[in-house]
Amino acid sequence: MISYKGTVFSEGIAMGKLHLISQMHAFNLPSVKSTELEKLKEGLRITIAELKEFLLKNKENQDYLNFQILLLQDPVLLDEAEVYLNQGDSAIHSITKVLEAHQLQLKESSSFYLQQRVVDFSDIEQRIVRNITGNPYLTLNEKFILYAEDLLPSYLIQNKENVLGVITRTGGDSTHGAILCRQLNIPYIVASIQAKEGETVVLDTRKQQIMLNPNTKTMLHYGKIIQELSEGTYVSIAHPEYKFLANVSSNLELDKVLKYGFDGVGLYRTEMIFMNVNHPLSLEEQFEIYKEAIEKMKEKPICFRTFDIGDDKQLSYVQASKKGLENYIKNQDLFVTQIKALLMANQYNSLKIMFPMISNLEEYLYLKDWVYAIQAEIKNKSKFELGIMLETSSALESIQDFKDVDFVSIGTNDLVLDIYHIHRNLQAKEMKSYLNDLLTKLKEVVIFCKEHQIELSICGELAAITTALKKFMKIGFKNFSVAAPAIKVLNKIYKEIVA
Repeated sequence: MISYKGTVFSEGIAMGKLHLISQMHAFNLPSVKSTELEKLKEGLRITIAELKEFLLKNKENQDYLNFQILLLQDPVLLDEAEVYLNQGDSAIHSITKVLEAHQLQLKESSSFYLQQRVVDFSDIEQRIVRNITGNPYLTLNEKFILYAEDLLPSYLIQNKENVLGVITRTGGDSTHGAILCRQLNIPYIVASIQAKEGETVVLDTRKQQIMLNPNTKTMLHYGKIIQELSEGTYVSIAHPEYKFLANVSSNLELDKVLKYGFDGVGLYRTEMIFMNVNHPLSLEEQFEIYKEAIEKMKEKPICFRTFDIGDDKQLSYVQASKKGLENYIKNQDLFVTQIKALLMANQYNSLKIMFPMISNLEEYLYLKDWVYAIQAEIKNKSKFELGIMLETSSALESIQDFKDVDFVSIGTNDLVLDIYHIHRNLQAKEMKSYLNDLLTKLKEVVIFCKEHQIELSICGELAAITTALKKFMKIGFKNFSVAAPAIKVLNKIYKEIVA
């Protein structure tokens, strides 16, 4: 068995046979323009027909599919390709040059999000090339784990019933493919592996791990886990006195949050909104996003984490060397605009605002006063709660000072890194080395929050791992914020420990 580490873009566990999809490259042969033009028109016709067929069965992805259809139907696309046909290029080479010019523009953009839209054009290009050459993508009839250079959304839509998991060599959190995987509860890891068609792999996103050709013991272990999860439901079971909360990165994920019966959103990563554009979002733009989110959740609480830019997350228009208070002081206009938009959108008084990377009480009070000053400035009368994501050792050590907060959310990923210097990629694997000590420390937080009637939740990947989740419940945690597919894990452990 060979193990690989990767970057996780959609949570889950999967085991199955690999199916490899390779990219087709354009080639240029001597050609007759009239013949090549007909080839190109036919390739476009077939591709549009395929996408329209997908659209009939995938209304939830209509925006993406309609975008591709409209692009292919645009006469300008054919006009641009004809310029190259007139120069003697083949149909494949001509359309490839046109679409790769669009991709180059996106690659050169300063926007992280727009750079990730390159795959959308690659998706169209690969499908057209295959249809021109008579080598179309097939709809497979058996379950498989996909391994490809990039995750092409239309291929995933075409085979969504049979894709158990996805591995790609390149990718991003904001790509349509990653968003689709999260919608479909398909685990997705980006990693470079050496593998052959039909080899068996296990994906375990909790460990950010890919296991190639696992031994019998490993296969039996994961087979049991997958079987147990398959028997569960994605709809929350009754859990009185407990709260099951969801972690999201966009409004698109909220439909699933409601469908699964979550009690609210425990973490809305607002920084992902800022990564969608290459300029600061205006007050109106942010207001519309937050308003839509709050309207979808109705009276259910929704906790927005103020933009968490810095360290590994950088934007061209944000000055942020590290996360935390310094982030907001250096980008005051952006912070003020975000708070104004959140308060203005708070029509159900369901808003919770959470500050990340707080080190001490003084930092929290500084931001709290700032928020209330903004509210007074805009004469907003809505009610909301303010809290912290507890993810620094200094805040943990001084927890007794935070009597003034409305809620505390334990950010396990960064907290474990700060205390034990274990990167998130290894936290699940090395859990035995630190979990008991962490539980001892967190027990004091549980006692403190109960004494002062402060709502306490635990957020992060540990909350979705059965071993850790059981122990969190046993020391008194009652609120858990997890990725939507982990509702099955919450249901399972709640029935074992509480019900």
